[in-house]
Amino acid sequence: METKSKDASPEREESYTAAVERASDGTGARAVRTRDHDAVRRWAARHGAEPATGEATVSGPATTQVNDGGTGLRFNFPGFARFRAITWEEWFEHFDGHALVFVYEEEVVDRAYKLSETRGGEPGHESDDWFEAERQLGGPLAGPMGRYRILKTSEGT
Repeated sequence: METKSKDASPEREESYTAAVERASDGTGARAVRTRDHDAVRRWAARHGAEPATGEATVSGPATTQVNDGGTGLRFNFPGFARFRAITWEEWFEHFDGHALVFVYEEEVVDRAYKLSETRGGEPGHESDDWFEAERQLGGPLAGPMGRYRILKTSEGT
């Protein structure tokens, strides 16, 4: 499900909300599961991640042996570009074509943004939202940040 709108329209919120599911793992960390292209791109932008693969595709040869259950998709991070860079278009073509789901640990920034949206997004409460998000997630160092997985839909349900 790709959402092209960049505004905070009701349609955008409904689409995003429908695409994202949250589940607790019992440790206080929460996993966000999505197929929404914009949500994946926002996560990648926050982490400096670029779309990549280790497998052979129409755009190039395999670069490394990966054991990922057949998802084929990866990210390259700043200072660590082990995989072959591909375009977002190719990344999402594979993502959609193989019915994959992107799962990442919810971070303070995700929760703070949601709190701000719930309040109507008015400025002047950024610190309050941030500290409340930290409290809800168990503090600023509640767990490793930036962890993700890409799963086949059948694994992700």
